Amino acid sequence: MKKVYLLFLLISSFAFSQNDFATIYVYRPHAFTIAPDDVRVLINDVQVCTLKNGYALEYKVFNIQNTKISIIDGLNNVNYITFNLQKNQTYYYNIKARLPRALGFKLENLEKPLKSGKIDNDKFIKLTDVGVLGEIAEREKPDTDWTYDKLIAHWTKNGISDIEGIYERISAQIEYKLAVLKENNNYKVIYLSGARGTGWREGDIKANLQKTAQFGIFKSGWFMLNKAYNKDVIITFENASMKTISETGQGQDIYLKMYPTYDDSETTNQNTQNWKSTGTGFFIDKNGYLATNHHVIENANTIEVSFNNKSYNAKIVIVDELNDLAILKIEDSKFQPLNAISYNFKTETTDVGTSVFALGFPLTQIMGEEIKFTDGKISAKSGFKGDISKYQISVPIQSGNSGGPLFDTDGNLIGITSSGINKKLGIAENVNYAIKSKYLNLLIEEMGEKINLPNTTLSKEMLLTEKIKRLSNYVVYIKVK
Repeated sequence: MKKVYLLFLLISSFAFSQNDFATIYVYRPHAFTIAPDDVRVLINDVQVCTLKNGYALEYKVFNIQNTKISIIDGLNNVNYITFNLQKNQTYYYNIKARLPRALGFKLENLEKPLKSGKIDNDKFIKLTDVGVLGEIAEREKPDTDWTYDKLIAHWTKNGISDIEGIYERISAQIEYKLAVLKENNNYKVIYLSGARGTGWREGDIKANLQKTAQFGIFKSGWFMLNKAYNKDVIITFENASMKTISETGQGQDIYLKMYPTYDDSETTNQNTQNWKSTGTGFFIDKNGYLATNHHVIENANTIEVSFNNKSYNAKIVIVDELNDLAILKIEDSKFQPLNAISYNFKTETTDVGTSVFALGFPLTQIMGEEIKFTDGKISAKSGFKGDISKYQISVPIQSGNSGGPLFDTDGNLIGITSSGINKKLGIAENVNYAIKSKYLNLLIEEMGEKINLPNTTLSKEMLLTEKIKRLSNYVVYIKVK
């Protein structure tokens, strides 16, 4: 058992000693006297320092890439070497005179550090490709107590909203992993990993985001790898990615959102109120009756619907589990009946090739809670294995679209979208289905309550953009717990 324990300690020590940089040593020993002047050291054709006799360069490289080291002496003799760096590796190079000395010098690759005495120990020049790191090397505690595991546990328990999550930098060089966390209605960016070997600690603040007039666009100060403070950075969030842009517009880093993943949308808590699932619904009557999918509200204890920046409580009126349909009704003293609902409820089967579009709230935890429009065509009048209650459609449908309306370009309701059908049947994501509106009409007839279905035909002269604006007023965001 002691041997096993010792082995574990050795492995653990090795794992935690890994760095996210490579180290290059360039030595100019006392013996190198071919050139009386300083020699210049260039990394990737950029001069980083000069070396006198007895001096050495220690250069840490975080931007891992193909690297070129060039040495130029006082007589403009040049020698260089190129190689591919690897993280956590150390490379040693010695500037050595050729024989006969009239031939100049060469860069000699060493397997280990130069022997003591050939270099003055106090003549080391220490640099990095990201600036001075010495000022932050002594820090012991991070700015916050947040860690990767603590963040995941926090979001699992309390829910995760809009742009919150784990992001990874898309780069072959420094591979940052960062978290965006919402606290007290403000957002901060927290460092998690990718800069081991510097003064960065898991939990350090990378940025505090300053809100602007447009959600998804923030102004911020941004701490660079060397902890230098860039006070004017624009940070944007769009399509599961985060971009950082300098104030001048020069230089841009892209981070891809890796947590939560897209298929967690309907099962991951969506906000701080422990919503266990979300979806879309739409008004079928001005007095608060709504249609959605059964799987969106299945096993619900509480249902909340949001539209026009207000939220209301709702109850289940009737469900059709077989056809994945449900009718809800808003029961909330704050709700005021709508003046009218301007679309037509069409129960006749729509022809193949008809242009159609969906409105809904897909992937809200990464795409935000703004209503989304997607369009396509009717691909078939039947669904999986000839199911006559469904249309096959080419409209992109994602988690969160479930329960939303499917309209034709004249503003006729022809179906109800459902991402749950694909999940249940294990169908490829580019094949989508919608439940025909006639089956919703049959469920309404079973309610036992009189409602007035919409029957307004939109003008053919009305632009599609105006129709979308009009119809979006009747689409709601549903949250369930």
